Amino acid sequence: MLESGAILQDRYKIILPIGKGGMGSVYKARDLRLRTDVALKETLFTDEVYRRAFELEAQILARLRHQAMPRVIDHFIEGPGQFLVMEFIHGEDLGNQLARLGQRFATPQAMPMILRWADQLLDALTYLHTRPMPVYHRDIKPKNLKLTQNYDIIMLDFGLARGGMTIAIDPDSMAAAAADQRKIYGFTPPYAPIEQMRDGEPDARSDLYSLAATIYHLLTATLPVDAMTRMAKLINGQPDPLKPLRTYAPHVPEAIDTLIQRALAVLVDERPASARVMRVELTRLRAGFASASPPLAPAPPPAAGPSPAPEPPPAPPPTTASLPVTISAPGVAPVAGLVTGTIPFAGSITPHVTMSSSNPDGMPLGTLLRMLTTGSPIRALAFSPTGALLASGYDDHTVGLWNMGDFSLTALLKGHTSCVRSVRFAPQGDLLATGGDDETVRFWQGRDGTFLRQLRLPGCAVESLAFNPEGTLLAVGGWGGAITLCEATSERVRVVNALPCPFVHSLSFSPDGAMLAAGCYDGAVYLWTMRDHEALPPLSGFPTFILAVAFSPDGAYLAASSQTSVRIWRMSDRKPIDRLQGHSGPVHGIAFSPDSRLLATGSEDKTVRLWRVSDGTMIPIPLEHRGGVASLCYSPDGATLATGSHDGRISLWTVGG
Repeated sequence: MLESGAILQDRYKIILPIGKGGMGSVYKARDLRLRTDVALKETLFTDEVYRRAFELEAQILARLRHQAMPRVIDHFIEGPGQFLVMEFIHGEDLGNQLARLGQRFATPQAMPMILRWADQLLDALTYLHTRPMPVYHRDIKPKNLKLTQNYDIIMLDFGLARGGMTIAIDPDSMAAAAADQRKIYGFTPPYAPIEQMRDGEPDARSDLYSLAATIYHLLTATLPVDAMTRMAKLINGQPDPLKPLRTYAPHVPEAIDTLIQRALAVLVDERPASARVMRVELTRLRAGFASASPPLAPAPPPAAGPSPAPEPPPAPPPTTASLPVTISAPGVAPVAGLVTGTIPFAGSITPHVTMSSSNPDGMPLGTLLRMLTTGSPIRALAFSPTGALLASGYDDHTVGLWNMGDFSLTALLKGHTSCVRSVRFAPQGDLLATGGDDETVRFWQGRDGTFLRQLRLPGCAVESLAFNPEGTLLAVGGWGGAITLCEATSERVRVVNALPCPFVHSLSFSPDGAMLAAGCYDGAVYLWTMRDHEALPPLSGFPTFILAVAFSPDGAYLAASSQTSVRIWRMSDRKPIDRLQGHSGPVHGIAFSPDSRLLATGSEDKTVRLWRVSDGTMIPIPLEHRGGVASLCYSPDGATLATGSHDGRISLWTVGG
């Protein structure tokens, strides 16, 4: 295997190995030219026929374009290996999530998401199978699936023993290989159809079997019986040992169970004719399931939320032609009629063209002060109570502590074993809490990052943390089916209660500490009083999971985001007053300014937008980023907005004070 630090083609620097098989390895690498992470798939062929075939397949794969597939970027030969360079997909695969969360997948709340993933995968298979030279995946399984920030599915192919995807190349061009009758394909038994286990030729319906086995595993949290065992039983006149989905997951509608069972037929001719046919049938059944689901009601937490439905298209952003604009960049000549300046930068801080406008009070908005390069996609940001430090949670399992005086990295905190989803400083005292997919909350000294202790929450991948204003109570939410309330100080952590609710993605305390809000996966905002931990009627209004929730610092409003839109409720009567639309991608981060006058929203569309809370109008000039925005937060004095994006950069913007 290649060593970390090795450089190939004077361009790709090996970071670490991420997979190994019989024919080679897969590495995470850095493209030094484009400054992005890539996946390098190395295949070791000594046979010239297969080397030529691999090169031909690489050229075909490089022309594929689908939102559920990583893009193939490059192909080269170096030494004994041939390398395929692919877009690197950050995050945890569904195989690891299944191992950690288990029965959390086999719930009514998770089913709509899983069926949505099935639809996206069937769309991808339809695309692959209908190419002029059809492409067959041959190894669909949870381990080869990852989720994007907005919970869309990405289909990977990191298998090496099989040789990866199979392309039905014209026989004449593969005559030499056919003469040898040699195959390099393998399989993963629980997900492989019988024809593949018998070394048969790939077929579109083979991928349908693997997909159905994957969906079966996700919906039931139970591995399906492998096709060879099933065939042996059937040949001997015994019943099929594969039990219906509803045996393990009775909430699955019978019609959907039947469709998955058809796709899992041992005999290929008994499966749906194509991915397109199966997708049409699944779409019809999902629509029926959604129409039969009860609507959200303003009552205590329901047993299950409604099936996700698409958001209405966002309104086009307002024109910016009439607003004054300031553009500044080092080394850029002044433009007639515009004020110019320079942006100081040093070390890892990158110069960047910036845009700004002014509100009626003359407060500058949107000037980029600094850009800090971190090296890993950013999931969470939080300022310390004084604003002297900024904590950032990363995809690579670490947490960064940044000094806002000189913009230096004070400490890199290690200990989590999976993605860090949330970071929060206690409002009082010297305490930093971090939570992640590894089902733990870790506590650190806020000033220097010294590790103090950790809290384990088996079965609950942590999505969000929130301290009450006094800093004595910490709320922890995620995939656990309940919010854990802890008394947390630098000296000890003690669990005091659990508040049952659907899967939680975001938490926020009201500024007086009297109320806790949770944005959940069923599209509702759940509320509790903190005096007696009693549930209040939830706020409804979204058809699918809520990505972020926040109280305004004056306690007058509550905002929540789902997909591309944001809703604002007036807390005096809990009535919705605004629906903010202007983003074209899911909104993952929302934050009120400390004076409650502005709301900042960050989106997958690579922009942050600022809204006036008084009338819901959008300040027309967005803050542009190079990657989707995952998190944002205001400094305590309101002068700076920090934003973190998937490209590993933290941007610091002047937004007033």
